[in-house]
Amino acid sequence: MANSFPNVISAGYIAGTNFFHGRLADERAQALVAETHNKRPGTVEDIAETAYFLASPGARHITGQTLHVNGGAFTTR
Repeated sequence: MANSFPNVISAGYIAGTNFFHGRLADERAQALVAETHNKRPGTVEDIAETAYFLASPGARHITGQTLHVNGGAFTTR
């Protein structure tokens, strides 16, 4: 069996999810959005489109990568 090197989607702040279990303060959410280059929160659709791309033939030569879908925010501090 060949080695498997999966790709990973590393999402930034995604609005409309329950990731923070309703405990994310409005001030913190605004700060996370302010850190992005496009000044908007990510959406579930942003993640879905990235996953769709990774499953497509266009990504057949992409292996073992982490795709940061975070609007350009630096969330790996």
